[in-house]
Amino acid sequence: MQSKFSLFPRLKRIRLAGGPTLICLPELSAPTVSMQIWLPAGSSSEKKGEDGLAHFLEHMIFKGSRNLGVGELASRVEGAGGDINAYTMSDAAYYYLTCLPEFAETCLESLADAVWWPRLNSIEMDRERGVILAEIDRSMDQPDQVLQHHLFQRAYGKSHPYGQSIMGSRRSVSRFAGGDLRRFHRRRYDPSVSVVVISGNMPVRGARRVLREKFRAESGKGSRRPAKMRPAAIPAPAPSASAPRLFALRGRSGLAHLEIAFSIPTFRHPDAPALDILAMILGMGESSRLFQKLCVETSLMHEVSAENFFSLGDGLLFLGGLAEPGAAVDSIENILRTGIGIAGEFPPTAEEMNRARLNFISDLEFRRESMGGYARMAGYAQLLAGGVRFSERYLNRLLQVSPDDVRRAAARYLRPEGITSGCLIPRQSGGRLDARKMRGAVLRGFADRGGAAKKRNGGGPADSGGAFPKIKFAAPKKGVRIRKKVFEYSLPGGARLIALPGGRARVFAIRAVALGGQRLEGEKCPGLHNLMSGVVAQATRSMDSAELAERIEGLGAALEGFSGRNTVGLSASSLSLAADEVMEIFAAVLTEPAFSASDLSQALREIEAERRGDMDDLGNLSRLRGMALLYGAHPFGRHPLGHSRPLSRVEPRALHRAWRRWMAPRNLVLGVAGDIDPGEVRRKLGRLLKKWADRSPSSRLPRPPDRPVPPVRGRRQRYTVEGATQGHIQLSYLGADFHDSRRYALSVLTTALGSQGGGLFWELREKRGLAYAVYASSEEALDPGPVSFYAATAPEAEEEALEILCREIERVRKTGLGDDELERAKAFLAGEQLRTLQRAGARASDLAFDALFGLKRESPEEYRKKMEAVSARDVLEAARHFLAPGKDALVRIGPPLKRRRGRRRSTK
Repeated sequence: MQSKFSLFPRLKRIRLAGGPTLICLPELSAPTVSMQIWLPAGSSSEKKGEDGLAHFLEHMIFKGSRNLGVGELASRVEGAGGDINAYTMSDAAYYYLTCLPEFAETCLESLADAVWWPRLNSIEMDRERGVILAEIDRSMDQPDQVLQHHLFQRAYGKSHPYGQSIMGSRRSVSRFAGGDLRRFHRRRYDPSVSVVVISGNMPVRGARRVLREKFRAESGKGSRRPAKMRPAAIPAPAPSASAPRLFALRGRSGLAHLEIAFSIPTFRHPDAPALDILAMILGMGESSRLFQKLCVETSLMHEVSAENFFSLGDGLLFLGGLAEPGAAVDSIENILRTGIGIAGEFPPTAEEMNRARLNFISDLEFRRESMGGYARMAGYAQLLAGGVRFSERYLNRLLQVSPDDVRRAAARYLRPEGITSGCLIPRQSGGRLDARKMRGAVLRGFADRGGAAKKRNGGGPADSGGAFPKIKFAAPKKGVRIRKKVFEYSLPGGARLIALPGGRARVFAIRAVALGGQRLEGEKCPGLHNLMSGVVAQATRSMDSAELAERIEGLGAALEGFSGRNTVGLSASSLSLAADEVMEIFAAVLTEPAFSASDLSQALREIEAERRGDMDDLGNLSRLRGMALLYGAHPFGRHPLGHSRPLSRVEPRALHRAWRRWMAPRNLVLGVAGDIDPGEVRRKLGRLLKKWADRSPSSRLPRPPDRPVPPVRGRRQRYTVEGATQGHIQLSYLGADFHDSRRYALSVLTTALGSQGGGLFWELREKRGLAYAVYASSEEALDPGPVSFYAATAPEAEEEALEILCREIERVRKTGLGDDELERAKAFLAGEQLRTLQRAGARASDLAFDALFGLKRESPEEYRKKMEAVSARDVLEAARHFLAPGKDALVRIGPPLKRRRGRRRSTK
């Protein structure tokens, strides 16, 4: 099987003298430009004692350069309607930003200045050290990251760079000096071995000229040339032990977190494509073998997945997920039995092979929707594989993988001597889990490995996998030109269809939405709509859950129900070539969902597990508690998952009645976007929905709840969490609703405070290094939504951080925003909308929700004009009205407060 298309049809590769390799992926019709700089400066390039240095330098790149002050890079990018960030991996570091096309040259010059000519000031370094220590503490508050850290350390050994935390340790980060950063920068940031990727609306000539002029101008200023760099040597993993490497941990968690890892080769190895197929067959989606065995058949686990960690050195194949603490041992055994079954009597089927191949292609195509995702594909391949075209060659190799290749890969790598497994269970759970019990599970899991290999064909012959599954591919119509405008139609029964064709990727998305969700579901059974949306997409009257999952995932598609504060609905997305068949399945789920007792039981089990998982993310927990304190008895104050007791009494027929009532045609709006023909979509949906519309009852929606009332004296609540390493501050106010014109001013206000160039970010993170996570947001709803401010900091700095947060709010309430703050926030928001609407799913949702809520649809140009019209006075009035003293709700979550000991007087 061969690839049907080029991933990079307009690729331009330019080698700049004395500078980086420039990769251009021009899309001059794109609304944005993405630019990235890739460097061979991951954690694997650190020397002994340098663990965390690459990540520390990534932070310092934002702290000023030869021509930019501290924080100026982020401010410039946001003022250009852009967004910027960076990421350090094991084998690379990369810096990425997206901006409006008219600012592309300025942003590219600024990014190059920051990356290759940083100041690395010792005072700023000391401030940023506190931020990184807060980031380390944050990771220790997350059970999945704690387990992953220990697993990598056991799998690779403490002396291997992959066995060290990319962030480093508190000890290593605390002792780094400016000289360490400068030497590492000279050693690993050599422009001649770096890669710059530009994708989107920027001409090739402009990008090349900016970089040439930049390097020519800076080279004459006496800067030292980077040291000649050699590729980092990747040591081999720790030698395989004679027995599996196993460990058990106890920590703050609601569920058991389980991981099993097998040693695998580098992504360049000939077996890598077969290992990708193996991971997808085992753990991709609800049709996967692990999900069917562990979550459906045995109900041992709540979540299960399989994925590869590929790198320049040897990698790991991960199998794991979430389970009840008492089911962890049985889960290990069943995961292993399922995995090695592929090497034995249950080789991959043709359907599984085709499903994996198509989903791989679908994932690549969805990445191409955004300029940032497109650039990342190219940058990774160029830096780590030596050429952008590696991605296409890899795809061709993957399409040619046979079931026997996958079976041999499973037999070669799913071996007990290559296994590392760990489990983190709740500290408060009863019983005992240790390495001895885990070893017994591993031995039982591998018990029939030899016999299974001998009778591997017992499950049927391992055929070649053949061609793609039989999809009703819709051939593009010759001579038909679709205008990129919004089309509105009426469907049977009064449903409305809003369609917007266009987009560079060959994908489509559909949404069906109705009023509902938390706001209207009623107080007798809170969480009903979340439960209903979790069950609806599991099965239809003609397809059970396994058949439906196989059909959807066999098309490389996604289908799910959803429920929020204001709505309930159904969503789907896929490659546009599969749109016809996906719409048929979508319509079947919409019109004849099964709501079977078994699917309902499983959904209830998952909801209960998710509720217990609240403790795994204290930042999200603070948000939930903040909403409860702010809204009180209003539905927005309830937990979105509802309450176990009333939900446990819900029966399938109640879900049938609720779905028919809420999703009746007259209540429904459908939004469709992407690579579509709107007329064809209307005809298709009209035919599929007609019988359902004819027999659907007309139903009236319940009376909305009373609007929430803001606090009058402020509300305060503190929650203590044993074992927490950080203090979490959530300060909330009632904001605007969808129809309040002041929502634009509120968005400008919170963006000006919470973005990387904003006042809160500057005061808490850039200036004082008190926090890693700092956010501000304004959300609208049919009733007033929340305006939220959040920071996570060290417990001893909590009071100072809260004081600064309140001081910033008081500042904007008294004097408003400065001109620079105002204009930067407005430009950022205009660019953010363009970035979001690159994806067909976001466009489909936008169309459906605006029509449902009775909002006038705003094009990006109209939205930008609305933002530009927001004045300093508008923001000041919004701050004084919405953020008035006493109208706030403050939630604080953290470890127990330490008692202050009185000072002892000297007796001398």
